Amino acid sequence: MYKILEDMMHKTNRRHFGFENMMINEQAQYTEYPEGGFYDWHMDCDLIMKNEPPVRKISMTLVLSPETDFEGGGLEVAKPGQILRPKQGHAVFFASFVNHRVVPVTRGLRKSLVMWFGGEPFK
Repeated sequence: MYKILEDMMHKTNRRHFGFENMMINEQAQYTEYPEGGFYDWHMDCDLIMKNEPPVRKISMTLVLSPETDFEGGGLEVAKPGQILRPKQGHAVFFASFVNHRVVPVTRGLRKSLVMWFGGEPFK
């Protein structure tokens, strides 16, 4: 699993970010959001960045639940109102310094896999 996700990250990084020396620097995190569950606005990296080598640069959320298993629970990225609703098995990659949140689940159970990819501090 890690090799497949790392390959996806490298392809996405080449096409959209261009960060150098990227690697998996943490284990994947499995997350469940029951009805009413959410994760408020946050960034996935320390802005000082000297405290966390390797620095988180790319974050990924992979939805594991079928769309019929839950409602709500979208990924809101960068600004209020920009809510992504990826389908089961689809991953969203974004820069770890971008503000984001998971909006409340209104029905069912949302399951996801989250990963962070990092490298040397920004110059």
